[in-house]
Amino acid sequence: MSALAVSFLGYAFKAVIFAAVAYAGIISGKKFRDHRTAKLKEKE
Repeated sequence: MSALAVSFLGYAFKAVIFAAVAYAGIISGKKFRDHRTAKLKEKE
């Protein structure tokens, strides 16, 4: 039973890491897009 718990904790940890990386990517992508859009509007 403990092997199952250890395996589950390992997968849960990986899922949390992947979720954090995905969230950081979404946030930084939005910031980059907003920055680029602001630059394009300045040129007009």
